[in-house]
Amino acid sequence: MFAMPKTSRIASIFGNMDPALSAKKGKIIVISGEAPNIGKSFIASNLAETFSQLNKKVLIIDGDMRRGEMHKIFTINQNNGLGDYLTENDAGLNDYIHPTSFEFTDFMPRGKHPYNPASLLSTDKFSKMLLELVSIYDYIIIDTPPVLAVSDAIITAQYADKVLMVTRYNSSIEGQLAYAVKQMQKSNIIVDGIVLNDVVRGITDKYSYHYSYAYGNSKD
Repeated sequence: MFAMPKTSRIASIFGNMDPALSAKKGKIIVISGEAPNIGKSFIASNLAETFSQLNKKVLIIDGDMRRGEMHKIFTINQNNGLGDYLTENDAGLNDYIHPTSFEFTDFMPRGKHPYNPASLLSTDKFSKMLLELVSIYDYIIIDTPPVLAVSDAIITAQYADKVLMVTRYNSSIEGQLAYAVKQMQKSNIIVDGIVLNDVVRGITDKYSYHYSYAYGNSKD
């Protein structure tokens, strides 16, 4: 939250250019990784829950229109989601956003598998959708396909205020992760952080310094 830019990127690009108004718009967080099965959806859904516990209005979008499975986490049918909204004519946005069991959190599933997901993400309809959503939600979290598999994540990240890459401890290949980050950088996208998922505490204990600090009310 503290690392977010003052102004919403998409509001600055497509909306009113007044910085004061852009600063009041919601922020977009794109989450991706270098390969499948590294826990992107797990990280994205838990991040959404964390924001909701802070009374922030959150929308989480399954941006993987090919193989996304976030609907299983929220036990919501995958139909009527992103793919449907981007392909249907005269579609009302509210019909494709669903409430979840988490307070302050809504969910847009992947929808049907469209023929050309990357092309749909490059349309004005997608950017206008995001522009509308930042006027409604405090945070919009988009879970995207792996960077090295398809171009969807790079296209979506163009509108992001923050980009996080997820990698799985002892499973991901360091060279692949570095290459995925470079692919983002070639498209002028800054990767703001890397989330190391599935770390086993016992294995990492030997690498930690075991420093501890006491921080409380001073007697003075």
